[in-house]
Amino acid sequence: MTHPSPVRPGELRDVTVVLHVRDQASTLQACLDSLLGQTLGAERVEVVAVDDGSTDASASLLAGAEQRHPGWLRAGQFRRGLTTAEARNWAMSQATGRYLLFLTGADRLTPRALELMVASADDNEADVVLGRLESSGRHTVATSMFRRTQGAVDLYGSRVYWSLTPEKLFRTSTVRRCGLRFPLDMAFGEDQAFTAAAYVRADAIAVVADEPCVVKGPPTAGTVTLAQRVALVGRMVALLGSMLPPGPRRDLLVSRHLEADLGKATGRLLLASEQPADRERALHAAAELLRDAVPQSALALLPRPLAVRYALIAAGRYAEAEHMAAYEADTSRPAPKKTVENGRVHTLLPYFRDPSVGLPDELFDITDKMTVNQQLTGARWNGSLLLLDGHAFFEQLSTRERATKVVLRHRSTGAEERFSVTARRDETLVNSKGKTRAMGRFSARINLRQMSDGWPLRTGIWDVHLAVSFEGVTQEVRLGRRRSEDVDVVSRAPVVFAPSATTPGHELAATPFYTPEGDLSLEIAERLPLPSGR
Repeated sequence: MTHPSPVRPGELRDVTVVLHVRDQASTLQACLDSLLGQTLGAERVEVVAVDDGSTDASASLLAGAEQRHPGWLRAGQFRRGLTTAEARNWAMSQATGRYLLFLTGADRLTPRALELMVASADDNEADVVLGRLESSGRHTVATSMFRRTQGAVDLYGSRVYWSLTPEKLFRTSTVRRCGLRFPLDMAFGEDQAFTAAAYVRADAIAVVADEPCVVKGPPTAGTVTLAQRVALVGRMVALLGSMLPPGPRRDLLVSRHLEADLGKATGRLLLASEQPADRERALHAAAELLRDAVPQSALALLPRPLAVRYALIAAGRYAEAEHMAAYEADTSRPAPKKTVENGRVHTLLPYFRDPSVGLPDELFDITDKMTVNQQLTGARWNGSLLLLDGHAFFEQLSTRERATKVVLRHRSTGAEERFSVTARRDETLVNSKGKTRAMGRFSARINLRQMSDGWPLRTGIWDVHLAVSFEGVTQEVRLGRRRSEDVDVVSRAPVVFAPSATTPGHELAATPFYTPEGDLSLEIAERLPLPSGR
């Protein structure tokens, strides 16, 4: 065990760990040992612990640690029943570290956690740093935001907002400048409110994902009613509305609470409840929330089964909503079938075009959520012909009624040229679930000498797209970002394909290149012919 050395007057600690303890004597010593053993150096850390009237040995463990390590741990003991928000707010008021980290007595840190997180915060000037979470038992923790270490994360383009627990590094000056506190008037979920506000107010957010940082103990919340869970969603929707203007960014964050929190309260947890009155209150509260506070633009981001459930709840059809929740929870059921009409795809979920319910078709429309599986496998020249090969198909549709085209679009003017492709049958081509997509392979011959107006392709930058079309459904994607390893992305030799149509004695040359994102484009330039060398 590392023994901390005293901090000299005026010396600033790196981290204040706010430790809330309630009847966690069985795990508390491991938590304290993990804090003492930090490679950052225990002298760079202070622990402000709050015990709110534990009936086990938690208070004596804290008192003993405070006596053995004066200046490192300060413990306050309060009456039993102190809320987590009150405990954390008091501890924050005592903090002297540059950063704050919130733990419970059931959590512990891995040895390099604070070293890695402080380095990330300092190097990236981050106001919030997420350290990779790991579960200490059978309970689950959020992991989708820890796929890779990132010095700067876009809150609205990542999964960061799906982690709203507070065992993160928060810059103390930002917390105090923005007046961030854990709300005292929330029955539970105050950690969501604090973390969400910190995210939105942060100038920079970073992620440490190379190794686990926080080993998260089981949740400590007591009994929470379904109606309280619904109320939390309403509170978070209102909070986001106070911090963000209407628009896609607010919708995205709101949709997280609709899917994760309201989804559980009106789904799995509702089905498990044996209290009819509790279920009724929760559904009634959810109906009011969905009708009065949730924008349709946020509901449009949700999975279609959940959107159907919410439409039933908002309409007061609680029995049908519970049936829909049971349908969603049934993992043994087959995937719903689809129907295609007039270029739109609808999923045949329960209550689709049920005249007794009257839900609109738009609720079942998944056209814009169709997934294109595509890859460029060849790009080469044959004289003035650009030859492209690859595959492209919808994950969710067959490869019948193919009408796929290559689209060249002028970057400045938006002018388009479209070229049909030739399908090549390949029985080995399958989607991610192993279903055949045999007619998904294509070849295209693009003659740059002659466009739809009879003239050669004119000068400028032309981006290459693929309009993937099967069964009357079309979706456009950029071509080239997904490509096989043998596609040459290095050579940029211009290819002369036609004499200039406007300047006598000049010629047109095409240079293929790939954008920083990996997409294929063509640069068409007019030039004098190069010397022949004779």
